Order: sequence, then structure tokens, then C-alpha cells
Amino acid sequence: MNARVPIVVQLIVGFSAILLIVLSVTGYYSYRNSAEVVLGKTAIYLNESVNQLSGKVDVNLQEYDKATQLIAFSPTLQNYLLRANNGLPGEISELELTQFMSQQIRYIAVDSVLHVTNLTGDFYTSNTIISMLQQTEAQMADALPWFDRLAPNKGRMIWVASTAWRYGEFPVFVGARQINDWERLEKLGNLFIVLPVDSLERLVGEINLGTSGKIVIVDAFGTIVYSSDETEIGVKMEPSLLGQLQDHPKSMFEWESDGESVYVSHAHSEYSGWRVAAFIGADEAVADLRSIQRSITVIGAAGLLAAFLFTSIFAWTLARPIAILAKRLTRLEKGFVRPFGRVSGNRETAMLYDSYNQMIGRLDQTIKDLSEKQISEKQAQIVALKAQFRPHFLYNSLNTIYWTLMNEGQFKIADMVLQLSDLLRYSIQPGSDLVSVEDDVAQLNRFIMISRARYGDKLQTEVDVDPSILKERVMKMLLQPLVENAITHGLEQVKGRPWMIRIRGFREGTQLRFTVEDNGIGMSPETIEEVMSQNARLEANELMHSGIGLSNLRHRIGLTYGTDYGLKLSAGELGGLRVDIVVPALSELPREGGAEDANDSPS
Repeated sequence: MNARVPIVVQLIVGFSAILLIVLSVTGYYSYRNSAEVVLGKTAIYLNESVNQLSGKVDVNLQEYDKATQLIAFSPTLQNYLLRANNGLPGEISELELTQFMSQQIRYIAVDSVLHVTNLTGDFYTSNTIISMLQQTEAQMADALPWFDRLAPNKGRMIWVASTAWRYGEFPVFVGARQINDWERLEKLGNLFIVLPVDSLERLVGEINLGTSGKIVIVDAFGTIVYSSDETEIGVKMEPSLLGQLQDHPKSMFEWESDGESVYVSHAHSEYSGWRVAAFIGADEAVADLRSIQRSITVIGAAGLLAAFLFTSIFAWTLARPIAILAKRLTRLEKGFVRPFGRVSGNRETAMLYDSYNQMIGRLDQTIKDLSEKQISEKQAQIVALKAQFRPHFLYNSLNTIYWTLMNEGQFKIADMVLQLSDLLRYSIQPGSDLVSVEDDVAQLNRFIMISRARYGDKLQTEVDVDPSILKERVMKMLLQPLVENAITHGLEQVKGRPWMIRIRGFREGTQLRFTVEDNGIGMSPETIEEVMSQNARLEANELMHSGIGLSNLRHRIGLTYGTDYGLKLSAGELGGLRVDIVVPALSELPREGGAEDANDSPS
């Protein structure tokens, strides 16, 4: 018999190779997927950071814009410039004009300065501590590339990076606009507000980009207004990088900076033309990914070692019985041999087949004398079906009750059953979370009808919803919880007088306002403040009317519309609690299935 490879060696080598391939493929795809996740989160964080920062910068610039616009159109400045341009003495002195400008600039920013020029070359400033390097229109036209944009801009503000003087040159950003006569719209002069770059540092400081990250703000002319690297402030951004920012308006891209790879994300302001860009080193961005890679490698190596040991034990366990059986079969030789063909395989299998062939020769006659029997078995399975209680069962049951009452002439109770069915269907029917105001008011009316059946004439309601907002889309179950809360926790404790709930809905600009007030026990200002700050810890019988239920509704409103919207608690005119809800008007959203079926009768 030729020397053959033992089966235990074959099993160990085969299983180890399979495990190595599986672990390698799994590790590769795990690493790639992890890389996509990490880079995706990095992109989201950078995009959110630059968008938020760009928004904050715009808000500040627009506030400065509005304030300087009021100064430019103030009668004091308008009259002074008009008379100065015509060679007439002003109604106030130049000192008084300077004092006026100083007083106005204090309301804008303490560390800023206001400059004004007229058509005759005069220069006025709110203080002399900070001043622009150029103080006449001729100097500005020669030195400032953006100065010729003031006239075509027709009085609108231009925001640019610049340099000013304060015990030496230092970087600033300037807002410039042409001052026009508010009656004839003729040019009277120019207005400049100069602000130090430090004022942007307070906005940027809230963003954490690690040790290698930085924030850069570039004006519309490609000059860096602000940078975490102070040496870059006031210089032109590299044209190729500026081109990349323009080519990738909303996506993160990779950029080579000083031989290092960085990821860049930016936001562009339509108002100022500025671009806010965030840079983070590729190594720092994928630092978590490196940790994941090391973990995958360690886990893979440990798994491979464990698998190798397991495979070795398993292969040895599998091969040993076969070897024992083969050795035992060799003892059954009787002399009659009827062998099979050539046997191939490992050594243990060859020994087993040789012994088997010898055994077949001895037992051939016995096998021919035996009759073969086949026994077939049948197996039966018992399948247990679980019955599910579906909403249709409840609707059909209510439908049966409804028609039974109708046949017996109990129309009032039948109508209550119908309203209850519609109320339940609306509450649990799957579909869109947004419904029309009309549908939600209909749900409210169903709840009021059922509540009146319980409380009788003691419960009085006034529902006043502007018909023009009935087709607007609002969050489902917006009004009913407020009325239910008012009854359960505001009115049920009131004895000896009728209950009143007043519901109103109307439009306020681009928003919808809903108010619900009652004449119940009300809520103290201290409790209202605790509820709105979500720090109240009240007794169990106070929870709902004290705002715990309302807090849940406020949470739903925040998840649906954003944190700018919500509800407000206050003392109502009826003597109880008043709840105001403000949500955006969403008349353009398409209707989806689910909410429209809420008013169907029981099926």
C-alpha cells in the first residue's frame, strides 16, 4: 500500500484553509463597511458643523446689516450729508455727528467702529481708536478691489475681509454700503462698519475638529476672513482649493494640504457670499477606523487560532474511530475475497475498504440467503395556529352592536357606538402621521360627543376653527389629548358649576395656532415654569394636568416639526389653564392612507 496522507491532516489543513478564507473575506468587508460608516458620520458631522456655523455668521451679519441700515436712513445722518455735499453748514456740528455715530454703534457691537464718507471727500468716524487704512473714496478705489461694487449694489451691504489700524495693522471684516437719499435715491456717501475678526472666534469656538482640524471663512472675493490658523487670515485662498469648494457645493471631498490628506466640507451663504469650510485630517477622521482595524485583526487572529485548535481536536476525533474500525475489520478475513475496484483516498479509508472487501468475500453467501425488508414510517405533525386579535374583530363587533341598536330603535346609543368605532379607528389606524385639520377636528368632535354622554350638560364646549385652515396638514391626535387632559385633570375636580372648554384654531402668517382653555383648577406660575423646564416631580394625582401628559405631546411636536415649535402653558381667561400650540402650515403635503379612513363607519 502506497503511503497516503492521514485523514486527520487533511481535515486540519482543509478546515484551516476554509476558515482563513472566511475570516479574510469577512475582515475585508467589515473594514470596508466600517470605513464607509466612519466617513459617512464624519461627513454628516462636518456638514452639520459648517451649516450651523454659516447660519450663525449670517444671523450676526444680518443684525449688523439691519442696524447700519437704520443709521444710514436716519434723518440726522441724511440731513448732515445732504448739506455737506451741497457746501452748506450742517444743522449739527461734526462733533455732534461723531457723538451720534458713537451712540448708535454701541447698540451694534462694543468693539466695532463706524465710518462714513461724503461726496466731497470728508471722513467721519465713531471713534479714532480703530480706523480703516483708506479714508477717502480715491484711496479706497485704488486699494480695495471690492469698492467699485458699492454703487451697483444700490445700498445693499457687501461683507469683505480687510485690514484696519489699532496700534498697528490687524485683520478685520468690513460691511460696506452706499448711503442713498431716502427720497430721491441719489448717492450721499458711503457707510462702513469695521469689526475685528475676534468676534467670529466666539462663534467658531463651539466646533470641535480635533487637534488637526481647522475652520476657514472666505469672503465672496476669495480672501480668508477667518482661519483657525491665524497666519492665513487676510490672504487669498488657493485658487485650486476655492475651485474645489465651488465644484462640491454640498458634499465632503478629500484634499491634499502640505503633503497631508484632509477632508473638507463647506457651506455657502446666499446672503453674504461667504463660504465656511471645515478641514479635518484624514488620519484623525479615521482614527476610530484604525482602532476597528486593529480589533478586527486581533479578533481574526484569535479566532483563527481557536478554530485551528478546534479543527485539530475534531479531526482527530473523527479519524480515530475510522482507524479502529478498519483495524477490526481486518480480523474478519475468512479466505473468500470479492474485492471492489481500486480504492483511492486517505490511508484510513484505504485500510477500511481493503478490510471491507475481504469481509464481503466471506459474507457473500450469507447476504444472498437473506431477504431484504424495507420498513417505511410515516410521521404526523401537529401545527398549532395562534389566533390573533385583529382590529377588524373589534370594528365588526361594534358594527354588530350598532345595527342591533338601530334595529331596536335605540338611535342615540347606536350613534354613540358609531362615534366610538370611528374614534378607535382614527386612533390606531396605520398610515401617515400627518392629517388634515378637518380630520383632527372631526376626531375631537367625536371625543366631545362621547364625553357629553358621560358628563351630560355639565360639560360645555366652544369649537371655533377658521375654515380656511381645514385643509392644512397637522400632526395626528393634536387636539383630542388637550381636551381630554383638560377634562380629566382640570375639570373633574371642579364642583358646583358648569365646565367650559374653548377650542380655537386660526392662521398666523405661515403658522397655525391652536388654543385650548378651560375653567378648571388651573396651574400656578411656579408649576408652569417647572413643567416647561421638564424638571417637575409631582404627586401622582397631579401628573397629567401638571404637564406630564402635555410634556409627551410637546415631545411629539418637537419630533415632528422641530424644536422651534411646541406648546405654551398660561393662565386662561376662563380662570383655568390655557394651552397654546404653534405648528407650521403644511398645505402642500400629499395625503396618505390611514388618516382619511378615520371617519368611516364600522366595517
